[in-house]
Amino acid sequence: MYLMLTAVLWGASFVGTRFVIDAVPPLTLGFARAFLGVLLLLAITRFSGQSLSVPGATWRWLALLGLLGIAYFYIAINLALQWTTATTASLLTLPYPVMTALGARFFLGESIGPRRAAGIAIALVGALTLTLATAQDSVGGSWLGNLLAFSTTVAWTAYTLVGREVLPSLSPLAATAHLLLAGSMALLPLAALELASGAPLRFTSESVAVTAFLGLACTGIAYLTWNRGLALLGATRASVYLYVQPLAVILLAVPLLGEQLTVPIVVGGLVIVLGTWLVLRPERPPRESGLPIQPEKQA
Repeated sequence: MYLMLTAVLWGASFVGTRFVIDAVPPLTLGFARAFLGVLLLLAITRFSGQSLSVPGATWRWLALLGLLGIAYFYIAINLALQWTTATTASLLTLPYPVMTALGARFFLGESIGPRRAAGIAIALVGALTLTLATAQDSVGGSWLGNLLAFSTTVAWTAYTLVGREVLPSLSPLAATAHLLLAGSMALLPLAALELASGAPLRFTSESVAVTAFLGLACTGIAYLTWNRGLALLGATRASVYLYVQPLAVILLAVPLLGEQLTVPIVVGGLVIVLGTWLVLRPERPPRESGLPIQPEKQA
């Protein structure tokens, strides 16, 4: 339930960001999302009576998670959605479990195996196919947005690998609050520079409402439920729920943004899903031969 809600909210965030990005500059929108998420979690803490204290040595790791999963993610995805569609961006962020498997292999020494290696190759081919095939169809005719969207999988891979060691020992509320705070602190000077450079900021009822939804629901609640689900199920099982994300994006982006599902998008997306499924599919236990054990001959 936690992870299903997270996937739906994160899917809605792609559509919401694409909807409001012309009214709220990308770096400013990123800061607003993170800061509103912090305010929501502080309110939850006040009414629930839970503590947000964490060990001092842990905070630097939470700050790193905030830089990876909040600051960089919002910078990259908000800039990406200026040039690419919400549907394409969501599909390009899907193979993060593939990148996690690669990261675990190179940095943690975990084995991959032939089937997972094939899945990694298939998913990366799908991502490349989708990027190249939709380059001319992307908003503004640029494939830079596609590359930025895909780069968030690298940041989320690092977030997952670091989070494996840090998050299980902390309460989801405390961990989420601190990493959102770190992310908002990193985004604040960037947003200030963006506005000082003359980037237009238009306050309308729609832009305010969508920004509030992105910050309170898609950030504060979604990251809290993700970290809670991650603690309950682990990274591999939790990743399966992210298949719901592009479905939510498609169901919202087609009627609200007028995006179209072309053949290259469908084919590339299915190839990514196939490769990611092969990576996440659990290994089968070795089959027993079923032959009876022959008794030893007596001498």
